Amino acid sequence: MEKIYKGKTIEQAVAKACEELGLSVGEFSQEVLDLGSKGFLGIGSKEAAVKITYTPDACQCVRDYLEGLFEKMGIEDVAVDITTQKETVVIQVTGDNANLLMKNRGEGVDALQLLLSLIVNRDCGEYYKISFNVNDYKEKTKDRLEALAIKTATQVVKNRRKTTLPPMTSFQRRIIHAKLQDFENVTTYSVGEDPNRRVVVSYSGEDGPAPRPDRGPRKGSRNDRGPRRDGNRGGKGGYAKRSYSDRKPRREYVPEGEIYTGPITHLPGEKLSGSAAKAPVSPASAPVEQAGSSSSPVTGGTPFSMDSENV
Repeated sequence: MEKIYKGKTIEQAVAKACEELGLSVGEFSQEVLDLGSKGFLGIGSKEAAVKITYTPDACQCVRDYLEGLFEKMGIEDVAVDITTQKETVVIQVTGDNANLLMKNRGEGVDALQLLLSLIVNRDCGEYYKISFNVNDYKEKTKDRLEALAIKTATQVVKNRRKTTLPPMTSFQRRIIHAKLQDFENVTTYSVGEDPNRRVVVSYSGEDGPAPRPDRGPRKGSRNDRGPRRDGNRGGKGGYAKRSYSDRKPRREYVPEGEIYTGPITHLPGEKLSGSAAKAPVSPASAPVEQAGSSSSPVTGGTPFSMDSENV
């Protein structure tokens, strides 16, 4: 890794680098970029510049990156614990504000772990494995997924049918595969592409998977409606049609010159309203004017006959 430090003199620039990096002069190489100048009476002075090349410590590299990242994200009041175990850098972040990284099924934790791995292995010159954890997220996820794996495998063996789990990250899929690798009569494999890649838990017993049940013909098809009844479609769609026997009879037509003998509903030329218009009048109760009479009991004045113009 390379950094440039400046000072009034070369010695001051090198001392500044040693203090900031926590290294001694023999632990890094230096290259003078500018000797600097005092100028005339302080006018036109220029600082000396030194380029420092060093191999940073993996823990310090991770800490510097996370501090800058959390500052830009607005994550405050979090504790960062970094330790080294052989070739693995273990990073544990704790704090309520750090829960922001665990959203979307922990994709932020996995993405940040990959990013830190790329940065450390690029700048440190040695290969390190990175284990990044936030508020014991990985331990809680491992316990939950192992319980899900055992429950799913038990159902697969019982029903002899494969089961596809919801989409998972690579870390979550590894937990499922590792937990069921020794489970009897069960095999696991992944299908699909990220981010929708899933784990399939399949039955691998000698008797093979269970056959699909015969569901029979599909119900409710067009050919299953049956014949029509009374002009209807048997209550399975279509327009309901009334039979002709339910219709009211038409009014009889009385030719001119003949006497109507049916029920009298209203008098000629009279308009009825209300209940009187609906109440029929029987022929027996309706008075009929005799031919040649001077007055009509029905109309109360004008004589009524079949030859009248009112008919």
